[in-house]
Amino acid sequence: MAAVTRDILVAVPPEKLFDVIARYDAYGEFVPGLKGCRVKARGPDGVDVEYQLDLGVKTIRYVLRHVEARPSKVSWSLVSGEWMKVSNGGWDLAPEGSGTRARYTVDIQIAKPPLIPQAVVDRVADELTRVQLPKTLEAFKARAEQGA
Repeated sequence: MAAVTRDILVAVPPEKLFDVIARYDAYGEFVPGLKGCRVKARGPDGVDVEYQLDLGVKTIRYVLRHVEARPSKVSWSLVSGEWMKVSNGGWDLAPEGSGTRARYTVDIQIAKPPLIPQAVVDRVADELTRVQLPKTLEAFKARAEQGA
């Protein structure tokens, strides 16, 4: 699967949106489908965050390492995870007027477990990018604009 990129305009300055993005432990309060999210470790190499995501067809667990460059970028890469071979991506934040142009890029490759039909694997990949991604972007936009 190729990387997917989406842009969204958020009516807050980059610093404020960055603060929402970097509060990983709060994601469970507003990100659709996310059943659990917790910081496992913080260190000089980044922040390791464990996620539990309900995709309807399957709940998957994975750990991403987030690297922050305040206030303009957060990138991540896969540390470990069920069903995932690759999960890389990031947020690029740039001022636009009185708001922020946020560019979200993600590259996900799903591993095919033994005895699982390829159609199920394809459905999981589709759910992550085509269905979850727009909902996730709108959730971050709403969270930042509501001032939470």
